Amino acid sequence: MRYSATLVDHFLHPRNAGMMQTPDGVGEDEYAGCGDLARFFLRVREGRAVEVRFQTYGCGPTIAAASVASELARGRTVEDLLQVKAGEIEAALDGLPDDRKHAADVAAAALRAAALDARGARG
Repeated sequence: MRYSATLVDHFLHPRNAGMMQTPDGVGEDEYAGCGDLARFFLRVREGRAVEVRFQTYGCGPTIAAASVASELARGRTVEDLLQVKAGEIEAALDGLPDDRKHAADVAAAALRAAALDARGARG
């Protein structure tokens, strides 16, 4: 099997997709190899992400990676989100094929960028 059942589920039924009005942090990243893009929106209260939304443009694994990342991010501190790694997202998807590992990289970098933006908004 090329993709895990978890990845397929997040692709077919993405969680937290869409824009957010007046977010506390916004960040995006793009994979130049194919143009996949992920953008995250964070609503932060008392230093924690209480709402996470995303938009993606790209392959199914990138959509799934952003979806699972949005679930992983909710409830975590902004400081913790600054440290999110692609490996955590890939593990939550039960793996990615070698030619699709960029999906986790893009989602992780976009989430870190949103956390950095949210941290700057507080300061």
